[in-house]
Amino acid sequence: MADMAATSSSPGQEAKTKKKPMKSLYLKFFETAPDGKSRICRLCRKSYCMTTATGNLGKHLNNRHPGYQHLPEGISFSAQNNIQTTMFPRSKKPHVPVRARSHSQTQSQVQDQVQAQAKVHAQPKTKPTVDVDHVNWLLLRWLISSSLPPSILEDNMLIGSCKYLNASVRLWPKENAQEVILEVFRSMKEDVKASLQCINSRLSVTLDFWTSYEKIVFMSVKCHWIDENWVSQKVLLDVCRVPYPCTGSEILQVLMNVLVAFGIDSKILACTHNNNEHAIHACNELEEVLRSRNLPFCYIPWAARTLKTIIEDGLENVKPILSKIREFILEINSNPEMMEDFKHWTEIYQEGSWKLPFNHSPNWNDKLQYA
Repeated sequence: MADMAATSSSPGQEAKTKKKPMKSLYLKFFETAPDGKSRICRLCRKSYCMTTATGNLGKHLNNRHPGYQHLPEGISFSAQNNIQTTMFPRSKKPHVPVRARSHSQTQSQVQDQVQAQAKVHAQPKTKPTVDVDHVNWLLLRWLISSSLPPSILEDNMLIGSCKYLNASVRLWPKENAQEVILEVFRSMKEDVKASLQCINSRLSVTLDFWTSYEKIVFMSVKCHWIDENWVSQKVLLDVCRVPYPCTGSEILQVLMNVLVAFGIDSKILACTHNNNEHAIHACNELEEVLRSRNLPFCYIPWAARTLKTIIEDGLENVKPILSKIREFILEINSNPEMMEDFKHWTEIYQEGSWKLPFNHSPNWNDKLQYA
């Protein structure tokens, strides 16, 4: 009975274990891996799972090895390297589809196309050229807008940064930069001069003085006027060095040189400055010069500076208290939590949302500056 059962079950088991042999054309280009779980392409050694459909194997051959159907059937591992050179790389697909190829195309024709594409892509890529003059112009605009000296172009860190971006960049020497900056200044000066000549109203000037670390006195000259639309306009005319001993005569001479250079010496109506003693003498002399030419002129003292002096004298006794308040403001402005708490209490007491001022500008026509 056991023998009969064994014999009766043998055909069923053989039917279950027996696999249908695969006779696809693509299998000629694949071999079974040693582990028996995958198939390896004989052309590029790409591995696929044993359960991968033959259609996917065909897609691999069409995409990675177009023209594989024209290769000899006896593919061996020794000829693998030679076969790979005749195939197109994956990222370099030919423009002609595989189906459109003629069956008479030989292996040599495929190799010729590969070599032609290799020559095209083997050409060295040229680096983009850099306009060195344009780079230097951009740096000069940066220097002018930031009020930096031309000697900054000789800074090793700046030179190294430019060379890191492009080794062909060569910065101009500071002497060349100075010449270009002066030429730009002359050109802008002519533009300002031409625009001032078109103004029909009278003009006012303001003077500001300061002393450098080298004890050199400088004076800035600004021009103010009201245009046809009743809008206040201003422009900086020049920043001049006042020669020693910087008395009223020297200040007047420098101021007249600026006014004559811009052609507005006969259009000046008033002058305002920071109540410097020597500047007051200069304005009195300027008034005499203009009145001798039958031109009206008035000197307007800097009221803000006068009020500041009066307030400073009046607050001399409370300076210690003001110093403590100043320290309190500095601490609040530097601490976000304290600032939020301060804003919270100002909203409760309906004081509004505002920021504590840290300092004010020394220029009478500038806005308040905050920390």
